[in-house]
Amino acid sequence: MPLLAIVDGVPTISTLLSDEEWRTLQADVRTQRRSVVLPRCGSPAYLRTSKLGVRHFAHRSAGDCLSHPKETGYHLYAKNVILQAAQAAGWNAETEAWANGWIADVLASDGARKVAFEIQWSAQTREEFERRQARYAADGVRCAWFARHERSVPFLPRRDLPVFHTTFSDGDFTVVVNGTAMSLADTVTALLNCMIGFREHVAAGHPATMEVACYEYPCYRCNAVSMTWEVEREILTGPCGTVAKVGHGSLWAKERLEANIEVRRHVAAEARRLGSPVANLGSRYSQTASSSYTAFSCPACSALFGDWYLREYMLEARAEEAYTVIGFMGGRHKIPLAHWCIDGGSGLCLE
Repeated sequence: MPLLAIVDGVPTISTLLSDEEWRTLQADVRTQRRSVVLPRCGSPAYLRTSKLGVRHFAHRSAGDCLSHPKETGYHLYAKNVILQAAQAAGWNAETEAWANGWIADVLASDGARKVAFEIQWSAQTREEFERRQARYAADGVRCAWFARHERSVPFLPRRDLPVFHTTFSDGDFTVVVNGTAMSLADTVTALLNCMIGFREHVAAGHPATMEVACYEYPCYRCNAVSMTWEVEREILTGPCGTVAKVGHGSLWAKERLEANIEVRRHVAAEARRLGSPVANLGSRYSQTASSSYTAFSCPACSALFGDWYLREYMLEARAEEAYTVIGFMGGRHKIPLAHWCIDGGSGLCLE
């Protein structure tokens, strides 16, 4: 059920005709005053309107046509939504455009830039997505897919294969981009206007917030209590609203974030607030680990606080909520998290 036909030798898109032009063309086709054929196959066509109200062309003769595979009414409706949105965004748009081994549901072009849009309403394997995507890429055409089956959407977003889950309800299509529900028209507009872009990282131009858990730990040798700490995670919210978190914490590490100067400074401030001395932190040899690592030790008697025993204490303290958490901006400026970034007014994550 194509939207495109050749009317008296002129390519014509059904949904771009006015009501009067459509009625006139219907009358002219019935009386054979005008010729309407389908592109590529050259079959005579007539004018129809789908149950969803989309005007389109159809083969006069029954049977399958390899040039124009059968489409659902939803597929037809989505093509029209994309077509109208692309044109409203200032791009040239055509339906059922074809070239070397591909036929795009809608092809939008702006000078040298070409973007194909595909509605994948039936199930399709990942291999078939990649095969068809490669054909577009070979011709310098980018392609975005709107897939009905959620399993068709890559578990990890991919720059080279933009596939977005799409549903239809209450007379409109809804597309989910990075957890955000958008109308199909708005998604097309955002993609063409570069308001949706792929990012490997969350980056906002400022450091991530570091969350540090602080524990008052009694020395096993002299019973002196001192402040130990553990960097739990870094949290960074991008301008698109995407939140990235990276956890920390390892046993017997030679290098650890707890030794960072900025971390130490904030921990020292928390220790002063609680009236507790800060534990030493530096390289120590451990018989348990049979090696040296960056470890805590007692500031009073220098007894080593082994990571294994300290971790057990921290877990018990967390269960009893006998600890404090401090947060401050001092982490990394980028946290790896592949995602489709949406500009909601604050821009996209930095590259």
